[in-house]
Amino acid sequence: MAPLAEPPTPDLSGIAVLILSGLNDPIAPRSTAEKLAAALATAGARVERDDLPTGHGLTQADVTKAKAFYAQEAARAFNSKA
Repeated sequence: MAPLAEPPTPDLSGIAVLILSGLNDPIAPRSTAEKLAAALATAGARVERDDLPTGHGLTQADVTKAKAFYAQEAARAFNSKA
């Protein structure tokens, strides 16, 4: 479900985005995550997307993946300023 019929088109160049979705999510199906990832990439974002064997709730796997993603992004930002 898209929240807006005509979403804005921001410039997200260089913005890192992590999208994690549950393969068994009854609320947000995989196709929704794929459409969101495509829209963000079209706007210039660097999108990392992964499907996890879960439902709609937050799991330890989500936390672990997010921690690794943000550590990688912090290192990238640090190295780009060095």
